[in-house]
Amino acid sequence: MSADKTNRDDKDHPFVTLTGRLVLRTFGRHSKSEHLAVYLVSDQGDYLIRPAGANPFMPDALMPLVGKTIIATGYIEDYVFLAQTWKEEE
Repeated sequence: MSADKTNRDDKDHPFVTLTGRLVLRTFGRHSKSEHLAVYLVSDQGDYLIRPAGANPFMPDALMPLVGKTIIATGYIEDYVFLAQTWKEEE
């Protein structure tokens, strides 16, 4: 099962809106997959975040927003928040 299904709005993966700060953290520490990744740090938890439908092996489109607070709508699958929409908080 891919974590990139963009047509989600079912009872298992309902859309949610989270507000949080984007930070860089190491993902997959001590593994062949170790790399810097963008995380959303919110009151509801910390999630690896990427645009829904995006290739997880390509640069993250959210990287330029690191250090800023955003409001994102999407769904959570395991430890990944797949963002459908996002905007910088004013």
